[in-house]
Amino acid sequence: MQTVIVQDEPRGPSVLIEVPVPNNGSQRIPLPDISQLRSTIDQRIIIKGLRLISEEVLTNGIISAAINAPAAELQKMSLTIYAEGWEKGQTIPILTFNDFRFTTGAIPFRYSSTRFSNWVNVDWPKSYIQFANGTVSAGAPYVVILDCEYVRLDAQNNEIVGASR
Repeated sequence: MQTVIVQDEPRGPSVLIEVPVPNNGSQRIPLPDISQLRSTIDQRIIIKGLRLISEEVLTNGIISAAINAPAAELQKMSLTIYAEGWEKGQTIPILTFNDFRFTTGAIPFRYSSTRFSNWVNVDWPKSYIQFANGTVSAGAPYVVILDCEYVRLDAQNNEIVGASR
């Protein structure tokens, strides 16, 4: 297998993932299938990192216009990411993906974004948000918004910059 070095900065391509939490009482919420982040025969998608977009940054979803998840709900959530045929990231507390600090102090944050070590072949529909044991969604409907940074490589491991070929 060939080693591919992916530059950390400056920021490259990204896409917002809007995860709808449709009703009260949900325990597990699947992530939507994001075709832009799906590896194919002609291109490989490498996930560099995820960032939580809190209600202080974006009040509503871009697709559904539903309100963004409140802090009290985010505190109950973890994220499991299915990649390379297994649950590569299991029950990661969702607030560890928050790197925005606000004066209100309503949401905990980190001083740096959460980075991944070149995760490929992420199966988004097999990935999910899980509510903490014994808790379920409340105050729904709302959305959880994640900003996903990624790199696209062609079959020869050359970075694809711009529109797909």
